[in-house]
Amino acid sequence: METKENLDSIKGFEPISSDQMYQIENNGENEFSMKKILMMENAGSRIADFVISEFGDTILNKSIIAVCGKGNNGGDALVAMRHLSGYILAKNLSEKPPQLAVILLCSPNDLKTSEAISNWKIIEKIDSIKTYTMKSCTLEDIKERIKTSDIILDGIFGTGIKGDINEPYSSIISFINTRKGNSYVLSVDIPSGLNPDTGEIKDKTIIADTTITFHRPKHGHFNNGASVIGKLIVKKIGIPFETERGVVNKN
Repeated sequence: METKENLDSIKGFEPISSDQMYQIENNGENEFSMKKILMMENAGSRIADFVISEFGDTILNKSIIAVCGKGNNGGDALVAMRHLSGYILAKNLSEKPPQLAVILLCSPNDLKTSEAISNWKIIEKIDSIKTYTMKSCTLEDIKERIKTSDIILDGIFGTGIKGDINEPYSSIISFINTRKGNSYVLSVDIPSGLNPDTGEIKDKTIIADTTITFHRPKHGHFNNGASVIGKLIVKKIGIPFETERGVVNKN
């Protein structure tokens, strides 16, 4: 579902707050047995499908990097990279090996959720995806990897970000923005640094070419956020509609 001027009035795609999204996800898991790892799998596959449709077979020769933080939007990006690896290897039309990499801007031990941890453990075992962490390389090494990438998946911060941005995240966000016009920047859920509820940019934010969000858009995608999200794509990820009962007001 791509953005239109009246997206916020399309039935079923009206924007919600980050707290409402958390409640919907929790209802999905606790009341409907829709596990969050399934939501992550569906979100990541939607990201990969979009990248494949956007670039076609040229993707076979693209350098793609996922820059991931501690949370679940980083986990979404990990899933997307796994799907992209499988697609590119299956096509097997490129003269070059896949140019795929994941940068984890923390120690693997600092990942916040079991879903992100599970997907990191899978990625570590995939030979076609190179992995880097803040323990295994320097900030300058990370910047060099980003500099040589054609497509950057921004999975640094999700809808939980509300305040100031610390290092190394601040420097990485600034550096990714220097790639504007050279690399295609795709933000997962919301550009990292953008307040998901108000659209406020308190410190700094990724300036995306495209933002893919899930289930419903968030209030922050509109208002001030419209200047940094690029093209907005809203994807349903299998969360039962009934999870919204008591959470989203129905007219």
